[in-house]
Amino acid sequence: MNTKKLLLLTAVCAPVLLAAALPGSKVKFAPTEGSSVTKTFENKAEFSLDHMSSSINGQENPAMPSMTMNFTTNQKIVVTDEYAANRDGAPKKLKRRFDDIGSDVTMSMKIEVMGESHDQDKTSKSKSQLAGKTVLFTWDGDAKDYKKAFDPASENADLLKGLKEDMDLRALLPENEVKEGDEWDVNVKSLASVLGPGGDLSLVPEDKDTNGMDMGMSGGMGSMSEMLGEMLEGDAKAKFTGLRDVGGAKMAVIKLTMKIASSKDMTDIVKEAMKKQKLPAEMEMKFDHMDIDLKIDGEGELVWDMAAGHAHSFEMSGPVHVNMDMSMKIKPPGQGDMSVEQRMELSGTTNLSAKFE
Repeated sequence: MNTKKLLLLTAVCAPVLLAAALPGSKVKFAPTEGSSVTKTFENKAEFSLDHMSSSINGQENPAMPSMTMNFTTNQKIVVTDEYAANRDGAPKKLKRRFDDIGSDVTMSMKIEVMGESHDQDKTSKSKSQLAGKTVLFTWDGDAKDYKKAFDPASENADLLKGLKEDMDLRALLPENEVKEGDEWDVNVKSLASVLGPGGDLSLVPEDKDTNGMDMGMSGGMGSMSEMLGEMLEGDAKAKFTGLRDVGGAKMAVIKLTMKIASSKDMTDIVKEAMKKQKLPAEMEMKFDHMDIDLKIDGEGELVWDMAAGHAHSFEMSGPVHVNMDMSMKIKPPGQGDMSVEQRMELSGTTNLSAKFE
């Protein structure tokens, strides 16, 4: 091989050889023990009604009105986490203060019956008894799970049952060192900690006056995390797109794409919420069931603080489709029992954002 060809081959191969020789980046969870981070999650979704059907005592409702409906859900969660002790890739002992928890659903309906139009706007707000409380998460190596306890101790232990420790977005991190352009599969079931940060936060509607339709909205669709079930399926992939300078700090940037589906039985949640509602004295209502099927096609970006060893920010958005089936038994004044079933198909968008300070 002559000198000119050798130089040409070297020039072509040099970038590849250089890239192969460069060390990868280890994007890992490693905050300093004793440090604390305030995490703010905001989740907003907007939906519109695509189709609705209703039946009474097994027969199609002959008086089913023409309806248009739009609603928006907003949820905000603010916690301050203190990493008292760490284990490999996760906290060993975490102290979490719930600074702020709240959600609201704004619904706008227009119903046309026999040539007449009726408009209805309603906002339902939800709150949680967890607000202002502190919870300790302590890793139990034998049980492979976290023990949860209030600090100071509280008798309201039921609030602890559905809480989840991971609000660090660790599910999106690679297991090994990565180089720019590297991709990996994300465990779809682990996305519950990303889309529903904190787990079940025991949000309860404040409004005491409601009806069956409102319970479907406020009791079952208060936020994306409330609609998200354990039965997650689909595909999710992450890609390391390189390092970014943010205020002089080195940040790893990870792109996320997902196409997932989830199913959830909301019956117990709605029934519990209905116990706290005030119904008209002349109206009898018994809720049977409510099931929600959810589909999300999302894209997102995780920015990870390499020096601090925790997330810096996260954004995820995309189209959402929801199918909701609900049934109840009602007894209107002066009438016999009626079995009512409703099915709603909705579509819209969701946007989840998070910042860590």
